[in-house]
Amino acid sequence: MGVFGYLLKRASLLNVDRFNKHIDIIHDNTGKSKLYIKLDYLKNFLVYGCGYTDYFRGDYINISRKEKKTFVTAKSFYKILKYFNNEDYKKYLSDKILFNNFFKEFIGREFIDLREASLEDFLKFIEGKNVVFAKVIDGFGGHGVSRIDLSEYEDKEGLYHWLIENKQFLVEEAIKQLEAINEINPNSVSSFRVVTLYKNGRAYIIGNALRVNQDEADVIGCTNDLYFSFSEDGKIDSNVIDDYANVYEQHPLTRKRFKDVCVPDVKEAFEMCKRAAVMLPEVRYIGWDVAFSTKGPVFLEGNEYPGYGIIQFYKLKNSRTGHYKDIKDVCPDEKIL
Repeated sequence: MGVFGYLLKRASLLNVDRFNKHIDIIHDNTGKSKLYIKLDYLKNFLVYGCGYTDYFRGDYINISRKEKKTFVTAKSFYKILKYFNNEDYKKYLSDKILFNNFFKEFIGREFIDLREASLEDFLKFIEGKNVVFAKVIDGFGGHGVSRIDLSEYEDKEGLYHWLIENKQFLVEEAIKQLEAINEINPNSVSSFRVVTLYKNGRAYIIGNALRVNQDEADVIGCTNDLYFSFSEDGKIDSNVIDDYANVYEQHPLTRKRFKDVCVPDVKEAFEMCKRAAVMLPEVRYIGWDVAFSTKGPVFLEGNEYPGYGIIQFYKLKNSRTGHYKDIKDVCPDEKIL
């Protein structure tokens, strides 16, 4: 596909409201005209293949050409994935039920596959449970996930058939979240993204970020959440930011001060992700979504498309380099792009 064709394809995916909000923020921060910013974005798109969120999160309007080359972009990301991840093995991550079975030792909760389970199997599974979560097997970003309060369903047989019709074939026991995370927001299970890169029999962690809802939603989704990263000692080692580069000292709902947050299981979560990554060496570059449960860290899911945006958001750690540098630091001898 030529540059013009690629431009048309990306333009068709443009979220105009979000794009304009990003332009407004850059204008307020730099004093540059909105027309100038839009033309500068277009130039960077043509030269580096960056999407408008790449441009905003990378602070492209202020960084040098050398620094820009350290960033992953919408265009380079798929080249990176093609280089590292074998298509034949990505199914172990893209199919949530296959994932749960393959990495069962790290799931830490009961689950059932409604493609195979009978009504009797389902009724036995939910017996004694108050809440379960139902998921489509190929969803992402919180889409296709439902929290089901079983007390609201007298007709359990009807629920069974409704889930099958809705293609929510994976039903899981609810996770009881660690109190250290509940203190930030108890309304949903927060998702800790850990990115690993495999090389020569060893897995390396090249980024992490916890996603926390700002509001009372009971499922983590594609909203204006809060993000921050951890060091091994369980302390936050970054700014706490949202999608629009606002920085927070405390959670807007619970008023929990982020400087007081300490999660004891972060190092354990890192080790779990590295152990799992070695089990699937054919997919070298993986984004793991981890929940901090009262039983210890457990997997929510794995992602063959790890997601680089938040990890290289300049406001997260006030960094002038991007995620591609993290990759090259592990693989300096490999020609990836």
